[in-house]
Amino acid sequence: MITKSKYPSMNNYIFESQFKQEIILQAEKLGVRIAASKSFQDVLLDFLTVRLKLIDIIPRDAIMSPHLLKKIFFHTHKKEIETIFKYAKTGQNLNQFQSKRILQSRFHDHLSNEWNIYHFHLSFKRDLKSSFVKQVDMLLFAYIDNKKIIFLDIAKHTPGIFADTKWIEILHDYFPEIIEPFEANNMSDVFPKLNPQDRQTLWDTGYTVGLTKIRDKVYFSPGAGRMTSGHGIGVIETSNRICRWMHKLDTQILESINELCIYLRTTIDKIDFAIRFGEENLELVEMSTKTKILTFDEVLILKEEIIRQCRS
Repeated sequence: MITKSKYPSMNNYIFESQFKQEIILQAEKLGVRIAASKSFQDVLLDFLTVRLKLIDIIPRDAIMSPHLLKKIFFHTHKKEIETIFKYAKTGQNLNQFQSKRILQSRFHDHLSNEWNIYHFHLSFKRDLKSSFVKQVDMLLFAYIDNKKIIFLDIAKHTPGIFADTKWIEILHDYFPEIIEPFEANNMSDVFPKLNPQDRQTLWDTGYTVGLTKIRDKVYFSPGAGRMTSGHGIGVIETSNRICRWMHKLDTQILESINELCIYLRTTIDKIDFAIRFGEENLELVEMSTKTKILTFDEVLILKEEIIRQCRS
């Protein structure tokens, strides 16, 4: 929490220490331990690396590909597939079917980073040491965005399976509306030619394969890829947005602290700002009055009229 001792200098980042502790506590709720000795930036990156691998628990339009529909009715894992499909459609927790390694901040899921494709373990048995199901060789692959989840096909855990272009081929063949926005216009081929094992080796070594040829078309990676550090580009972009938002609030609060005291009907010795995790988003809260000021990534622009009134 922020106290008046943090306000005197415009050069101070008033939220970093408070928000760092908030992130560490939130990570613990996910079952992730982050060392408090790490820098704010590293704590934020560790947290986001785990959080963005977790599938938000919201209802989605759930669709099965023709490949999967042909197999499901007589498949030995029919019940598991149908259960995962139901969970996706009704907004239940799908994360329990993911790899338990997703809770490791050093584990970067190349398949989701590159192509927005996730895999689920087809098991109901509980892992004795975690909240996940037992990790098995039979996997269900799905493309996921905020509105849709397209179950592509099932496959065994074999070398190169996560980097096999057949997952993108299914999107190309049956769900062109998903993949068309990523088409690289005016490109007809990609070199060098890579097989799944080649592509997996490049991913594991830290490279992003930004373009993939499918049939007669070339596509950019729907998931954008990863940085040389191993972090997904989505993790880095989200981290940068949060930092810019937090430091903008630093400046605005320091510039308008007296007016904010008047607006909130409190005093400089009591006013106490904090960034915390709300039900759906990050929130800026004034703790002494229990007032939610705004959510990520709003800034105090909407409050300028009130501030002008306070100054008049």
